[in-house]
Amino acid sequence: MAEKKRVVVAGARGVFGSLLVRELAGYDVVATTRETLDLRDLEAVRNAAAGAFAFACAAGPFQLLDRRIVRAAVDAGAHWLDIADDARWFFDLIDDRELDAAAKARGVAVMPGLSTLPAVSYALVRRMRPVDRVAITLYIGNDNAKGAAAIASGSALDSPDRELLRREGIEAAARARFQLPGVSVILRGLALLPAEARMRVARVLARLAKPFRFGAHGGFVEVRSGDRIERIERTDQRLAILPLVYALEHLPPPGVHGPDVLDAEELLQFVSR
Repeated sequence: MAEKKRVVVAGARGVFGSLLVRELAGYDVVATTRETLDLRDLEAVRNAAAGAFAFACAAGPFQLLDRRIVRAAVDAGAHWLDIADDARWFFDLIDDRELDAAAKARGVAVMPGLSTLPAVSYALVRRMRPVDRVAITLYIGNDNAKGAAAIASGSALDSPDRELLRREGIEAAARARFQLPGVSVILRGLALLPAEARMRVARVLARLAKPFRFGAHGGFVEVRSGDRIERIERTDQRLAILPLVYALEHLPPPGVHGPDVLDAEELLQFVSR
C-alpha cells in the first residue's frame, strides 16, 4: 500500500480549516492550531513543513500573516497552498520573483487564492469568455458557521479578482452579499478598524453570532456579464476549500502560480459534486 502524503493544515480548528481536514481524509493530515503551531515563528513553520508533501494554510485573516512563512515552507521542500481571498497577500506572492525562483529550485509549487474567490470566480469568468466586463457576487447564507477570521476577512473584502482579471483586459467588480439584513453595514464599519483591532472585534462578533444560525446554509458565487449569468451554488460551506483540495491533486509545475493555471471546467465540475 502506498504511503499517504503528509499535508500540514494550519488553522485546523477554524471554520474552513476543519472542513479542509475532513476533506483530506486520503492524506496523512497534520492538523495544527494557534496553540500547536505559531505562524509568527518562521523556524516552527519550517520544521512543521519539513518532510511534508504540502503545507495548506486556512489560518486567516491573511492580512495579519507574515508572508515569509511561505518561503519557510518552500525552503523545507513543501508545496504551499492557501485559501486567501486578500488581494495584497495574493499579489505579494504571485509577483515575488525570488519566491518563484526558490520554489522552482526546490521543485515545489506555491498557489495562493484557492478558495471561492478568486479560484471559482475566475473559472466562471473563463467559462463565460469572451467578455470585457463582469460583476462577481459572493452570497453567504446566514446559517453558515462564522469564525472570527472569516468575519474579519469578509468585512474588508478586497478580492484579487479585480486585478487578476484586469491583467487580462477584463474589468471586474466584486462584492460579498449577506442573507441577514444589516450584516453588510456592520461589516463595513468593522472594515474601518486597523487589522489587529478588527480581529479582536471579530472574535466578539463570532461569539455573538452563534445563536443566530437560521436561514440558508452554504451560498453561491455568481458572475454576470450583461444578461449572461454563471453560478456555482452549494448547500454547505465546502466551496471555500474545495479548490485547494482539487489543486493538491492537480499541481502545476514548480514555481508560483495563481488559480488561473488550473483547468477551469474540471475545477467547476469538482466543486459542484
